[in-house]
Amino acid sequence: MKGMIKTKFVGVYRYVSDTKRFDGKPDECFYYSYRDEDKKFRWHKVGWRSEKVTAQYAADKRSEFMVAARNGETPKRTKKSNGITFGQGYEVFKEKWFPNLKNGGYDIALRYRVHTAPLFANKPVDKITPLELEDYKLFLLKKGLAPASVRLILGDMRNVINKLKKWGLFKGESPFQQVDMPKVDNARTRFLSRSEADLLLETINRHSRKWFLISTISLNTGARLSEVTGTKIHDLQPETRVWQIRGKTGRRSITLNDAAWNAFTEALERRKRIIIFTSGQVAQDTINFVSQETGLFPTDVKYLHLECVDMERGVIIYRRRNSAKYRTYRITEAVRPVFEEWVSKCSSDLIFTGRGGIPVGSSTNKTFDRSASECGLNPAGIDPLDKVVFHTLRHTYCSWEAIKGTPLFKIARLVGHKTTTMTERYAHLCPITESQNLISKDADSTIEQLNAILTHLIKEKGIEQVPQSVLDWVDQAG
Repeated sequence: MKGMIKTKFVGVYRYVSDTKRFDGKPDECFYYSYRDEDKKFRWHKVGWRSEKVTAQYAADKRSEFMVAARNGETPKRTKKSNGITFGQGYEVFKEKWFPNLKNGGYDIALRYRVHTAPLFANKPVDKITPLELEDYKLFLLKKGLAPASVRLILGDMRNVINKLKKWGLFKGESPFQQVDMPKVDNARTRFLSRSEADLLLETINRHSRKWFLISTISLNTGARLSEVTGTKIHDLQPETRVWQIRGKTGRRSITLNDAAWNAFTEALERRKRIIIFTSGQVAQDTINFVSQETGLFPTDVKYLHLECVDMERGVIIYRRRNSAKYRTYRITEAVRPVFEEWVSKCSSDLIFTGRGGIPVGSSTNKTFDRSASECGLNPAGIDPLDKVVFHTLRHTYCSWEAIKGTPLFKIARLVGHKTTTMTERYAHLCPITESQNLISKDADSTIEQLNAILTHLIKEKGIEQVPQSVLDWVDQAG
């Protein structure tokens, strides 16, 4: 091997790293040499000086190996894996599959970067074992992550491996076949009263107008956070106020009420004011270059909105703060590539975006959590299942609909429940809920089922509890 330096010990060499450092000096890796049963020259890596390995230690290991070899006890060499690493597989998954996902896979990318990559990016997929994954699961839980979060992280890994197997990039069996995913008990029943909801929205609005709009839409439609943040411009039909939702259980359409429609309308206006050169993401040298080429002050460049730039005409129409007059600045050929790069990053068809036009994450939001605590909705020591989280808005919508007397099957359709099992948690709020338990699975027709419900309801509570429209419909259907 190139770069090997002999030590004073027989058959022991050291390699000095060009990049890795330890104690202020280049780190050293120790190897010993030997010949295998075929008389081929081999190297065996012992370890780095930063791992407390010394030349003497490497010499001792070589002596143990040579003694074992003479006695016919030579350890079998582990076959080096030439398979794809998890990090390489993830990059393929990202390129091929992310375009099919809501938010372009933003949440998956975040979970991978924060949790999975540090431990598994360089690990060959065929070397990932079920036991290792069980240890990883426990590690995440001990860090304080919720079982639902751990389930998402492991689920992402499982999806990557399954896709690699499907695409022929991994031939083995998925280690997840032998791994038990964390059990999640998140059956929340807490919902907000009208006054609590108003107070929460008012508090959120003080911190973030964007999250006020997102929360308003969810509260008035029962939509999931990912469904709101994943909404694209063409998902809204202005003529009919119909929202085409792309949810995790498939597509559905709902007609928006005034509050939800007005929130979307305002969000569409706000997206024009996306700041192009987002603070912290653009180097100061780039800001200065844009300033020099356009004539804008550096501070103006930092507050330049997307709606101010006309790439087709090659101009910027901008009004400085505390000025009533708009001025036109030219985008020179020298600076045009910079604008093309950053305008492209900001130009998204998503209605809600983060800083610089990036997708909004569909996980827990600090603004919402802080606002709920400020309202007194989440006092210290509250049971986690009673805590007000963003998903509480969805439960609140369903609960309010049930209280109004909206049939459970309709609520299920409105909010995209795959089955009515999820919707049944709101059954106790429905005016005719007690009678629904009398529905017979063996009834010959829906009319017989309805008759059973109505008979019981009239007997227990009186006919005035039955909406006249229901009585009319049953009479006509019969």
